[in-house]
Amino acid sequence: MRSRVAVAAVLLLLPLVYFLPALFGKVTLAPGDGWTQIFGIRILVGEMIARGEWPLWNPYIFAGMPLLASIQPGALYPPTWLFAVLPPQWAMNVLVLTTYHLALIGTYLYARRIGMTRIGALISGITFTFGGYMIAHLGHTNRINAAAWLPWILLAVESCWKQCLVVLPAANGDANDATQTNSLRNTDMWRWVILGALFIALQIFAGEPQMTLYTGMVAGAYALFAMLFRVGLQRRKVFILALVAMLIGGALLSMIELLPARELLQLGDRAGLDYEYFSQFSLPPRQTLGLFFPYFFGGAVMPPYAVPYWGKWNVTETCGYVGIAAWLLALIAIFSLYGTGSGSDRVFADSGMENLPGRYRSRFRTDTARLTSLWASCAGAALLLSFGAYLPFGLYRILHHVPVYNLFRASGRHLVTFDFAVALLAGLGATALAESDQTRVKQVLSKAVSVLSVIVGICVIAYCFLGRWLRMDTALPSQQLRARAWMNPELYIPLIFFVVSVGGAIVFARQWKWGTGPVLVTILFLDLMSFGFFYEWRAVNFNVADKLADPSTVKFIKARESDLNAFRIVSRADNPYARNADLLDYPNISIARGLQSVNGYDPVRLGQMAEVAGRVTLDGVIGEPGALSAGAQGFNLLNAKYLLNESSAPSADAPVNYEGISFNARRMDLMMPRWAQARLDGNVDATELAIISATEHATGIANGSPVLNIKLHTANGQVIERQLLAGRDTSEWTPDSAATVPSWNAVGYRGRGFLAHLKFDRAEIKSIEFESVIQQGELIITRVTLFDSADEVSYPLDAPGLSSDRWRKLAEFGDVGVYENLKAMPRAWFVSRAILAPSVEVLRTIKTGRLTDGAPFNPAEAVLLESELFANRLLKTPLIAAGALPMQKSEVPGSEVKVTRYQPQRIELQVSNASAGFLCLSEIYYRGWETRVDGQRVSIDRVNFTLRGIELAPGNHTIEFVFRAHSFRNGAAWSAVGLLLLCIGGLVGKRKVSLPRHGRKRK
Repeated sequence: MRSRVAVAAVLLLLPLVYFLPALFGKVTLAPGDGWTQIFGIRILVGEMIARGEWPLWNPYIFAGMPLLASIQPGALYPPTWLFAVLPPQWAMNVLVLTTYHLALIGTYLYARRIGMTRIGALISGITFTFGGYMIAHLGHTNRINAAAWLPWILLAVESCWKQCLVVLPAANGDANDATQTNSLRNTDMWRWVILGALFIALQIFAGEPQMTLYTGMVAGAYALFAMLFRVGLQRRKVFILALVAMLIGGALLSMIELLPARELLQLGDRAGLDYEYFSQFSLPPRQTLGLFFPYFFGGAVMPPYAVPYWGKWNVTETCGYVGIAAWLLALIAIFSLYGTGSGSDRVFADSGMENLPGRYRSRFRTDTARLTSLWASCAGAALLLSFGAYLPFGLYRILHHVPVYNLFRASGRHLVTFDFAVALLAGLGATALAESDQTRVKQVLSKAVSVLSVIVGICVIAYCFLGRWLRMDTALPSQQLRARAWMNPELYIPLIFFVVSVGGAIVFARQWKWGTGPVLVTILFLDLMSFGFFYEWRAVNFNVADKLADPSTVKFIKARESDLNAFRIVSRADNPYARNADLLDYPNISIARGLQSVNGYDPVRLGQMAEVAGRVTLDGVIGEPGALSAGAQGFNLLNAKYLLNESSAPSADAPVNYEGISFNARRMDLMMPRWAQARLDGNVDATELAIISATEHATGIANGSPVLNIKLHTANGQVIERQLLAGRDTSEWTPDSAATVPSWNAVGYRGRGFLAHLKFDRAEIKSIEFESVIQQGELIITRVTLFDSADEVSYPLDAPGLSSDRWRKLAEFGDVGVYENLKAMPRAWFVSRAILAPSVEVLRTIKTGRLTDGAPFNPAEAVLLESELFANRLLKTPLIAAGALPMQKSEVPGSEVKVTRYQPQRIELQVSNASAGFLCLSEIYYRGWETRVDGQRVSIDRVNFTLRGIELAPGNHTIEFVFRAHSFRNGAAWSAVGLLLLCIGGLVGKRKVSLPRHGRKRK
């Protein structure tokens, strides 16, 4: 009892000790994405739950998107509901702390269930919980939430397996005892089936499907291994049925989340990943050195470490450190594979099989050795999979064709499985040291120390002498280049723990007493702290209340507006998460400040909205600067009334040179579909315009066809006209061509642009106008320079500035200016005419502000309808041909639209219109929104490519929009069915089933 109390105290206190700064409120456990992506959304979830609302829709990011369906916020994960009752900082800290408690306790219980000693189980729990993966990914709150359920699901599988082992009568030979034991086991079986289903559902609710996939892979392999290789399984069919029931039960319970998530997934980028995106964040094999020396490639944020990161990707995506002591114990477990089968007697006792005859007991003694083989194989397989794109023979390209698996990038995240497997091996090694005879202990310990010494020696040599060979994308820092690099804490701290760990293991093995086990546990805990306690979570030490308070830009906007639901903001910056993030009110923290934004941070944002918003990336960065040009209509349609614009600082990078001409190091990445326009400022004397560009999706254009009209305006009022021609000046981007120059790094591939020289007589160029006339696809301009051949001087040009015709500067706060969009549409408006065109033309019209014939488009005059959606639709609204649209009026006579109620999941309007037409809402179209006009249910149309609209007859109307997602209701129904089935199964499982010895039916 004393030991149990001591272990319980350790399990409770260790996470509190590790995160002591958070316990005192000095740190918020939300580094990186935990702050920028998760924190604000969970505040919203808490607010909605506190109001008694289902958290189904989020109006604050990406101009509105599903909330529950986006899955990563963990809206249905019970710890998230802490945000409804606690201040945000404490809600986040408690959520994260309980996550580490879950991981620690779950791993400990599973380790005990497979026969480890208490010390061995503690070592396994500590290694996994405070190892590299779980600590490095602390900022990915949903990811660690989900990973923490891995040991619990395995515990349920293992417990079901235990209920299906051979059962013999008691020592007195009474068959009734065996029958009674089987009856009790049926009850226990159903208990674990129900618990396992609940664990699966909670992992899914936690919000990281990738962790669920990896858990499924591990649990599936574990169950198959148990059926094929572990001994003593008597009721095989019962075991299979229990696992199937657990899986079906967990899936059914999760349908309330899975069905909405599936619906949303099909509408965004994650519906299918190309290989380049799929292979991102693969672990370079050379960075496996970081598995032994966690800061081998630098990257700590706190002293005493000081070396900047110089590896591939970042520490978070490549760290799987488990501690030197864990490595030593794992090697001991592997070298003990064919030893005494430590822990087997404990398996018998836990399973009620202490009376098992010798012939059965001898078979069971091999179980621990087989489990060791399983987890060693699992660790090796996980490490290989984490290499991803670095695997030989194109193996990872084959995996890219595996359904479901190919929906997730970042193969380095397989390190979660690797860390868990090594953690179990470490616990098995500690158990072997405790229970094996001294002769065997000395043999395996000496082997393990020898092997680990060689590995550590290789790491030291590589660190001191092979840095230049190991370098990948980043230059070696000065601390690494100096002659005394061996004095870096990144090197000598792991060496200290190597020596201490070896000494601790020797003492533990030779003097097996109560006090030596805690010493080994303490060494391992401090070893893991030497990594995690100095990583990024310690840097989130600001006052959360102050950080969430309105910055000066937000205060300025709020002072101008009485209704915060009547407009949106959009932010633009080269690096929006840098020093000006607060002034930019960058999502998703903007949620806490009450302003709705066109930006956002969510990997499953809606693809059509992203296109309209200038190809806004999953983390809210505007990918097309042309979306802010004078003619583009995307942000106008999205009701973006205010722009928070960070002035670009001069690039610190040296200019790039091609064919004797210098270009800016910073790319402008100017996307130019047909009719797109852009204007660049010059004010220099020049004789040549040099452009680096490429076309995309334009392979059908004939050579010699013009793709860009260029007008160079001179100081004396003249206009010099030139054209960019396909085949001569530009062409489709290519990964390898002697006629091209390196130009841009798009997502997943290395692009190369074509360099064009457009010469003219020397003149002072005031400005340059571009107009795209490409017939299909788009032109991408990455760099532009004016060159003066007389003086041989280059004048690289910056990306287009903001047009004063559209953006009026209101104020400036440091580097961030506040601009008003003079052409922004209101939240709702009425139009009496429609333009029908193919989807591709509708999107092009929105991006360029011009119809197919080049005539300007004004969304206040007409609505754009996609012919694919309205081909068989009889419309009452007059259709007009392109070019026949009068642009002098901005409102429909006799129409009035008023928003009378606005809530996240309910919008009410009063509309008065004298003619038939469309009510357009600057709200994102999504299935699940229902509309009633004057109490009658009507259908919602997708208009202007991504917005909601309904066709109205003339008259005065009361209109109500309510979000009632069918996928959510269907999922809730299936979850109720799953809950009912598990309850019925639990009741049925309580019946006493009369089974004779060894499970044979009694005649």
